[in-house]
Amino acid sequence: LFIAQHTPRRVGYGLARIVASLIARRQPEIYWTVRANLRQIVGPEVDDGALHEMARQVFFHAGQTYYDFFHAINQPPKVLIEAVRVPEALIERIRSEMAQGQGVLLLGTHMSNFDLAGLAIGAHGLPIQMLSLADPQAGFHILNRLRATMGFDVTPITPQSLRAAIRRLKSGGLVATGVDRPIPQDRALGLSSRRRIETLIEFFGRPAYLPVGPARLALMTGAVVFVGACHYDPDEGYVLEATGPIEMMRTGDRRQDILTNTQRLAVVVEGYVRAHPEQWMMFHPVWPESPESEGVSYFLANSSITL
Repeated sequence: LFIAQHTPRRVGYGLARIVASLIARRQPEIYWTVRANLRQIVGPEVDDGALHEMARQVFFHAGQTYYDFFHAINQPPKVLIEAVRVPEALIERIRSEMAQGQGVLLLGTHMSNFDLAGLAIGAHGLPIQMLSLADPQAGFHILNRLRATMGFDVTPITPQSLRAAIRRLKSGGLVATGVDRPIPQDRALGLSSRRRIETLIEFFGRPAYLPVGPARLALMTGAVVFVGACHYDPDEGYVLEATGPIEMMRTGDRRQDILTNTQRLAVVVEGYVRAHPEQWMMFHPVWPESPESEGVSYFLANSSITL
């Protein structure tokens, strides 16, 4: 944090480049996780050398985004709004829905500087409850504290915070959460602890650990749903894109509706990740080593699914 706030961008990016090169050279476990995730996205036709370079770019871009995020802490709203190009149409639509008492659920992908994009949205005067990891690692505790200082209502996922999010959405508030990070406690849709079925959703052609909580929350509250993704463009800087409103499909079969809508959200995320795979800040395994593991229910995508 100190380095980011007291060094010029040239130095900050230079340090990010050095760290990325060290990770790519020493190849710790996190390197292989990122590389495995990338392989699922780009397919077998990309050779090992190109995949290695793509993984290095992921770590460099992560360093770049951390520098820019920490550099933005405690900056006035005008600076935050200028830091990320957020579609004015998205802000106006969110305001319009909230003014009519309609809750808005903003589902973020872990693309590029998603944290800075969140600050930029909040800087427009939109109060946000952010559902975060239930048991974050030490580094995430720091990030959550920083988010809270910038006006976010950061609530780790617990039964209590989920009830608060439901109340907020039903009363016309704004809630944000991730849509692409594996959450172990969110994988089960069984009716009891003895009947827990681990559910996998098709993602880039393979069963993946995608969270079902966002679709469940949308179905429970009737919230207006948007999926957002940030990417970095050398000429334009950070740019936020959004898809929506995405209307939830309802058949009356609760479990099937959750799965179907999670799959539909996954299709949207695929498009964003495929466009900029080297900017997907995903440092956790998204795909299991053995999709055919015992006790796993795999929800296959339906080719007729539309948005």
